[in-house]
Amino acid sequence: MSEAGDKVLCVGLCCLDIVMFCKSYPLEDSDQRCLYHRWQRGGNASNNCTIFAEFKFPCEILGTLSNDIGGQFMKKNFKEYGIPIDNCRVYEEYESPISTIWINLQNGSRTIVHSNKNMPEVSFDNFKNLNLRNYSWIHFECRPQYDEMKKMIQFIRNYNSKNEEHSITISIEIEKPNYKLLELVDLGDIVFISKDFASACGFSCMLSAVENLSSKLGPRATVICAWGDQGACAKTVDGEVVSSGAFPPPEIVCTLGAGDTFVAATIMALCRKKSLAEAIKIGCQVAGARCGMSDSKGLGKLFPSLFQEKLEEFEIFKEKLTD
Repeated sequence: MSEAGDKVLCVGLCCLDIVMFCKSYPLEDSDQRCLYHRWQRGGNASNNCTIFAEFKFPCEILGTLSNDIGGQFMKKNFKEYGIPIDNCRVYEEYESPISTIWINLQNGSRTIVHSNKNMPEVSFDNFKNLNLRNYSWIHFECRPQYDEMKKMIQFIRNYNSKNEEHSITISIEIEKPNYKLLELVDLGDIVFISKDFASACGFSCMLSAVENLSSKLGPRATVICAWGDQGACAKTVDGEVVSSGAFPPPEIVCTLGAGDTFVAATIMALCRKKSLAEAIKIGCQVAGARCGMSDSKGLGKLFPSLFQEKLEEFEIFKEKLTD
């Protein structure tokens, strides 16, 4: 049982994923069978929590849920992982968001088609009732309710200003390729930006992205950009640029959730007082290992000493796969 004040709260989408593992990418207007399929929880914030739970790292989800069959599945699955949903609002009148995902087993790519019949997002009215003393870090998946998210973040800032002995770190993830999201970059202490978002802003590489976007951050904020098989790059509050190469597995099985894995692993490392350079390296290692698996089950067991000084777990992971 975790002590008050040490949990990471993830705010964002709870979604039902129906994942189809296909021998190859399906042709348009074709009729074919997948090799196998499964239901799982999706949504970036939900996926972040799954990774935290794999490493037995205290966390909580704040999202919205339905009582339909998808919502019942997700609530049961959250319980199985030990992820609290006590503060999630449950709506009887809406259907769960659903993503249908095709995994091409030839190369591990994932193609996502999302459906959301206007399930309400997390509101400030819901957020303001939280006991912030329970959390050391609050992470926001950037969702369409920008004004509500700004209110939540300002609420935390006000709390921090009155509770210097218990200051909460705020991180946000900006993923969607939408240039308008640039106005949100200065909201977090730690800002994760995706390759898609950086490209939409006109940046051709992760280095140019962090160099340019850092000028839009607050004076003590850090920007982190993961760039797929190129690794990740970040700029520290002191202006130093650090980077890490990627750690691809011997065979890419499934890239679904790799970005969410990177974010969660990096946050865990930063919570454990790792340097920014160490943290993004850990993030790349764990995300790389995840790409060599069909899902995240057992991921934590591949890294039994994730926060040790010398990182040798990925070599152990490769040996296990080749045995």
